[in-house]
Parts: sequence; C-alpha cells; structure tokens
Amino acid sequence: MKQPSYILVVNGTKVQRPVFLLGAPHSGVSEISRALSRAPGFHLSAGSSGVLNAVYAVARKPSLALEKAAGTASLLREAYAEAWQLTPLTCPRCPGPWARVPAKDSAEPCEHSADVRRYGDASPDLLFSAKALGIAFPDALFVQIIRDGRDVVAEMVDDERSLAWARPSFMNVDHEFPNHFFGLEDGSDLEEFRDGSIEAKCAMRWRGAVRMSATLRRGIETDRLLTLRYEDLHGGEVQTAKRLRDFTGVRVSATELMIERSWRVGAWRDRLTREQHADVVEAAGLELSRLGYL
Repeated sequence: MKQPSYILVVNGTKVQRPVFLLGAPHSGVSEISRALSRAPGFHLSAGSSGVLNAVYAVARKPSLALEKAAGTASLLREAYAEAWQLTPLTCPRCPGPWARVPAKDSAEPCEHSADVRRYGDASPDLLFSAKALGIAFPDALFVQIIRDGRDVVAEMVDDERSLAWARPSFMNVDHEFPNHFFGLEDGSDLEEFRDGSIEAKCAMRWRGAVRMSATLRRGIETDRLLTLRYEDLHGGEVQTAKRLRDFTGVRVSATELMIERSWRVGAWRDRLTREQHADVVEAAGLELSRLGYL
C-alpha cells in the first residue's frame, strides 16, 4: 500500500487508513455508518459543512479532481482536519453545542478524544468525490454499498433533499461530461434529464452512481475497496460485520447492523406505479440488468 506523503494529526492522533462510505442516496450508507460509528476507538463524521462544500464542488465539476488535484486534495484534508476535531461542543459523547463550556476549553480536544484511533466519514454523495479522496488520502479505505435502483428511486422520490438536485436552478454542469452526479454520460443525456419524470431523474442519478462505482473498482487497489450489496445485509449481519472487521480493522458488531425497521427490500413493488417503474427501467435498465436486478 502506498504510504501518504503528508501527516495529518487530529486530536493528537495521526490519521491513518481513514474509512469512507460510498453509495447512491438511500443505498444503505446510513445502516453501515451506524454500525461503524459505534465501534470502539472509531470516529465517523457525516455532513460537516466544510466537507460537503468540497464534495459538491467536485461532484458537480469532476475535472477539479484532475486539473486541480493538489488543491482539491488540500481542500479535503483541511475540511476533515476540522470535521474530525472532537471538542466538548462537537463530540457525540459530550453534552453538545448547547452545553455551557468555558471559552478556553470549547476548542480544545475533549476527554473522549484520546480514545479515538481511527477516523472515517459517511457524508452524503461522498461517492462522487472518491477520486479526490484517494488523492487526498492515499492510504484511505473505501466501503461502497450497492442497492437495487428501483428501491433507491422509490426512496428518493419521497426525500426532499434528494429531489432538490433535480431542480433546474441546481443544474450547472458547464457542459462537462461525463457528470455522474447527475447521471449524464454526454450532452445527449441533458435533454433526457431535463424533460424526464422525477422517477427518471432519480434513476439517472442512481445510474451515475453505479457507473462511478464501476470506475472506482477499476482504478483502485482491491485491498482498499470493499463492495457490499444492500440486499445481502438483512440476514447476513454476522457475515457483513466480519467482512467489515477484516477489511477495516475496526471492531464492528453484528448487533449494530440489526435495525428495528424493515430493510424495505423490493419496496418498489408497492411504491412505484407501472408507469413510474417503466421510466426507471428505461433510464437505468442496462445497469439494473448488469447488477442482476432485472
């Protein structure tokens, strides 16, 4: 494994082999992140504003990770240097941002920070910045989750945040292709995206995530990438926990992978109409078939 050429120290600990969770929206990142976040000595962040700003900058303009690779890598490292800081106001085990903490202590590492030895992140849409993350952290480990695109679309159409990216005001691709964040392979896909139904737009975004995942598998060492299938998690918690432990070195508990609510595998059958399902298959049928969902 290539060793990093920089040293990032957070809370007095050198960051080594950070773990990043990747997947399309509603693909199962939250289920895996829940288990990892409760592992001893592991701190998993998600949704830091600095990280999201960098992630979406690269996601919407992928060339930044290549043309300005060093600058983008530096931006991501700085964002994580802040996101991974554990202070009395940011640590999940401390009272939190509304607690009364003396000003002199509010920015200092909290009492729990000494217990943390490993770091990771599960921010939304992290998949689309995977290349940039690989440059920023050459020893990083990636866990990506794949889920049936029809179930993903069924979840996305009920998620206001996911639908926000389909609005014309957010579309600013600057004629840069491919743009997997929007599921655009070339300029001919623009009309399909703009004129398609909400279900078609969501299917294209899932399609883009799947293509991005395939690109990642071809471009990264196998010992740094673990792919999990969402449909295998329910009933396979013990095997999944073992795979995560073997891959990351983090003591993931199978119990933490067991959730109270339904895993909603095949939920699209009750949530998508025949017309909506047809739109999804038309937009992403090739990827659904290639992954064995059709």
